[in-house]
This record gives sequence, C-alpha cells and structure tokens, in this order.
Amino acid sequence: MKKHLALTICMSFTLFLLLGGCDKDRMCRVPLGDATCQINPNSAEYPGLNNLSGYQYIVGGYQGLVVIRTSWSEFVAYERTCPHDEGRLEMAEGYGNLVLQCPECGSQFSTFADGAPMEGSLTSCLLRQYDTYYDGTLLYISNI
Repeated sequence: MKKHLALTICMSFTLFLLLGGCDKDRMCRVPLGDATCQINPNSAEYPGLNNLSGYQYIVGGYQGLVVIRTSWSEFVAYERTCPHDEGRLEMAEGYGNLVLQCPECGSQFSTFADGAPMEGSLTSCLLRQYDTYYDGTLLYISNI
C-alpha cells in the first residue's frame, strides 16, 4: 500500500511539472495567419531590410510580421503576436534589433535565439517563426 501511494504521489508530481506546474503558460495559442508573400528586401519599399540586422514590419500572419535581415543572404520572419496575451510585439529600444517586446505584458523575446522568451517573460513559448527563402532577389515567406 505504501509503495502504491508513493508511486501515485511521484507520478502526480511528475505530471504536474510536465503539464506546467509553474505560473508560465505552456500552451502557445497564437493563431496561424496567412504569411505567404514575396518581397524584394533590397527595394526602397523595405528600407529597414537594406542593412544587416535591419528589420521591417510587413503585413501578413495573424497580427503582422517582423522580418529581420540576419546576413546579406538570410532573413528570419516572426509573428508579431505575443504568445502570452496576443499583444502586438514591437522591437525593443536599446537592444540592437535583437529583442521583440510586448507592450501589454512586458514579455521580451530574443530574435537572435529563435524567438525564445527572455528571463522575466510571462510565457515559456517561442515566437511563431515563418519559413523564409531568399533567391538573391526576392524573399519568399510562408507558413509551410
């Protein structure tokens, strides 16, 4: 009986930890928006992408996208919706275009580390990242 009780308590505690026994939400419920588009990142229409580490907000996804030029031939595209409260993310000042911040809850996400939440954020979810492909002229963004 004692072994059974100890095993039940141990399993319950493990399940509690796995299912989010802390105050951070584990469920990333940001709706998948249509992010399928193609842009010329070197055009005057997207001046923020004309420089390394530059960024540009563009239409697409659920609440918009932020596209960041990580090298002359690579880009990343993140959903601008906060996974904690669906606030619209903005590039945080003073971080060199590496941190997106939610004005609603204050959560911050590293664009350098695949959209991972930074310490003190109210979520443990990564930002939704969209696929990108750059052919040297056009940047293709999709949610496939």
